[in-house]
Amino acid sequence: MSSRVDIVEISPVKKNSPIVVTGFTGPGFIGNTALLYIARQKGFTQRAQVKSHLIPPMILLIEGKPTPVFRIYGDQKNEILLVVSEALINAENAWPIGIKLMEWLREKGVKEIISIEGMPFATPEGERPIFGFSSSGRDLSKVGVRPTNEGGTSGLNAVLLDEAMKHKVPWTMLLVPTGLSQTIDYGGAADLIEALNRMFKFGVDTSPLRQSDDFRRKAMERARGGEQKGLLGGFRRRRPDSGA
Repeated sequence: MSSRVDIVEISPVKKNSPIVVTGFTGPGFIGNTALLYIARQKGFTQRAQVKSHLIPPMILLIEGKPTPVFRIYGDQKNEILLVVSEALINAENAWPIGIKLMEWLREKGVKEIISIEGMPFATPEGERPIFGFSSSGRDLSKVGVRPTNEGGTSGLNAVLLDEAMKHKVPWTMLLVPTGLSQTIDYGGAADLIEALNRMFKFGVDTSPLRQSDDFRRKAMERARGGEQKGLLGGFRRRRPDSGA
């Protein structure tokens, strides 16, 4: 199997010192969900795709169109690039893919990289904290993010962070706790988008994501209620003298 990694530009991406935001598949599918939502809301277009045999073979259907799983979106002025992947890249393959991606981003004059992802840590219902780290000394508390001195990242984001330190590219990591692993955490995606709104004035409306999150929560509550009713109903149907 070839280990070659190519970044194919669908439309020219000119060098313009862009801010780059990465969102990959992970706990709660938060990173990729948030960035695809921003791309749709802001009218960003797909500018490039990452192609390699190191990426699991997947094709998505998005708005009725076959779409590669590892994509780069951008605004018209190349001031913001969103790097999205729905594929889970294994640890061994993350190195060549991440190094090639950073090489391409540096060719475009990357100004700063922001990584967003969920962290597998269940929290009580209600408002969740967003934790963050910045290599540039950015005061994250001003945008409602709790600075942290402990934590970690893995996979592609770990490779990109390593490359960012090597090439002195400012790096910020935003993490939101999630107790979900197999379903989309729409609330967590909304939390991170709102943090990005405060950082860069994106102005993205997250109310549809909040509505989806409310719908999911209510559906889970109804399912739990149905299970309890079924159990209690079974007890009620038993005859006291039947022993069963």
